[in-house]
Amino acid sequence: MSKEDLEEQGMERAISGDSIDMNALEVAAHAQQKVEHQLTKWQAMKTYPKATAWIMFNVWMMVLLGYENQAGGIVISVPRFRQDFGYYYEGSYVLETNWQSIIFGVPIAVMAISSFGVSFFTDRYGRRLILVLMLIITIPSIAMEYVATSIHVFVAGKSLNALCLGCFNTICLSYVSEISPMALRGWSASACTLSMCIGPFICYLINNTTADYETRMAYRAVFIPQFIFSASCLIFAPFLPESPYYYFNKGQDDKALESLKRLYNPTQAQQQFALMKVTHEELKKITESSTYLDCFKKKDRKRTFLVLFGLWMSPMCGLYFVASYATYYYQLSGMTTKGSYQLSCGGQAMSVCGVVGSWFIIDRFGRRPLMFFGMISLTIVNFVIAGAGSDTSNKVGLKVATAFMSMYNFFYNIGIGPLPFILACEISSVSLRAKTLSMGSMISYAFSCMWSLVLPYMFNPDSGNMGSKINFIFAGLCLMSIFVFYFIQPETAGRSFEEIDEMYDKNIPPRKWSSYKTEKQVMTEKSFLELKPEVSHEEFAGDSSDKV
Repeated sequence: MSKEDLEEQGMERAISGDSIDMNALEVAAHAQQKVEHQLTKWQAMKTYPKATAWIMFNVWMMVLLGYENQAGGIVISVPRFRQDFGYYYEGSYVLETNWQSIIFGVPIAVMAISSFGVSFFTDRYGRRLILVLMLIITIPSIAMEYVATSIHVFVAGKSLNALCLGCFNTICLSYVSEISPMALRGWSASACTLSMCIGPFICYLINNTTADYETRMAYRAVFIPQFIFSASCLIFAPFLPESPYYYFNKGQDDKALESLKRLYNPTQAQQQFALMKVTHEELKKITESSTYLDCFKKKDRKRTFLVLFGLWMSPMCGLYFVASYATYYYQLSGMTTKGSYQLSCGGQAMSVCGVVGSWFIIDRFGRRPLMFFGMISLTIVNFVIAGAGSDTSNKVGLKVATAFMSMYNFFYNIGIGPLPFILACEISSVSLRAKTLSMGSMISYAFSCMWSLVLPYMFNPDSGNMGSKINFIFAGLCLMSIFVFYFIQPETAGRSFEEIDEMYDKNIPPRKWSSYKTEKQVMTEKSFLELKPEVSHEEFAGDSSDKV
């Protein structure tokens, strides 16, 4: 009898006709967890090619999000944009501080609201339908940004587009987390971070070519690729397999299994069904009576604080300032428009390298060491930028500040970059995950919005004119976070949600998590041995001679 026949027989014990044997399903789920523990990310990609392909589609969707986030802000560094929408001040054109705050702040506020509110619609109508509708709406919103001749129309188009982008952010991230096998969980989160870097990189390359134009195309050209991103996504989005969890919530297990068969081969689909069904049933039992207040009760207080603190540090470590104002800072430091964009392109290329580098170290070295490395690096970088650029008459100091600012995104992405989202998904308890994630997202957006409103008044030459001194604030916050993460962040790489729950219940000190063997691991190994003839994985895709 073939290996595939044995695997199907094992799952048929749990799934037969319209009935589901939950006891057998739990045994199969524990056995599949053992399989997931043994897979490397490369083996997982080969074993689950269809799931990997749809993960990459969602990553491509997030390129649109990263591109628009940069395109909407980078235009203030284009001289022609400041000439068309600003006023003359001490020898050059500047954008009015109030409007600059609105351009940055209002879209972020809209994204925060849509990112939070879209879950009500996706739970009712599904991820795919809402995704397609938002893609359709992005096209006229991008057109408004492109044709705008008044600041009011530009802000209206940017805000409408932000409504769609907030939905993309929630839908794509949640979809990726829902369908990613355990071995691809860290990689898929890093891939989402990469997409947020590729978009700005493309944006800088285009602006480097067009910024010196004397016509409106100097800044309009940057919006053209957004049409391409939206159209390409709209071609494939209608064929996206619906999230199995949407069907579980509707009580349509048969449709959930059919959806999984579009993501995996038939045997793998049944194995993933066992994992997801058991997780969903456990979640359903313990979330029926949960409230937001439960997140802060003694049992979950530490977990909630870590998730919220990690997502809070994302906008508080200086990322928003560097992403939005680096090019403008280079120009104010004496660089030409062309030179500022070339340096920004180089900085964004290093940013992409940082994300790719994180793929190879995030699971190898673990979440905890990577967080320490990332925050220590950002502390040093922020202090150097702030100190070297404080004296604007010191040309050497300004060159040092601009050089370190161009390297900022590399250290951010190879260190802390993907970790806040990974921690949010791994650390929050199953019963409170949705509530914890929604609070974390709102906090992250709220403080990003705060910076978007106050930074123009702190940075602009016609206002506070603080320049790189702003980085002293971020350096202090990064330094403080190192001590906080040391005491509260455990190592979760390679751990299942059940194992994480167990270690929190037993109050295992964070520094001892990496060497601790849980009862769930023992149970999983036992279940795997019981179903060893029936549950296996292919070490290499298509290798039918691989035996268990």
